[in-house]
Amino acid sequence: MTMNPRRYQHAATAGAVLLTAAAIATALNGLYIQACLFAIGVLILTEATLREHRRHRRARAECDWARRRALGENPAPLNPCCLLAAASNGHAHDHRCTDHSLERFITQIEAEYRHQP
Repeated sequence: MTMNPRRYQHAATAGAVLLTAAAIATALNGLYIQACLFAIGVLILTEATLREHRRHRRARAECDWARRRALGENPAPLNPCCLLAAASNGHAHDHRCTDHSLERFITQIEAEYRHQP
């Protein structure tokens, strides 16, 4: 069972808030090493929150793109066309690329989002 990226985002946000409170409390009590460790945890969880937000935003964009395509429109490929292309400076493309394998992408996106409420 896969979790919704929003759940991960909310969990990471809650963890970051709790660790921030712990870092402040330990710093006020003079426990600076522990406060630094809590601060590192805050940074890690903040990065996780931002990553899950990007993943959720991309999934919504792909869903909207596939919906518009299914309605007969011819939407432009997403920018970036896929997350792998963005990470590889356009040298490699993901199986969900909206620019290179449109029909396969449409079939996969429709199958993935058909089961979501």
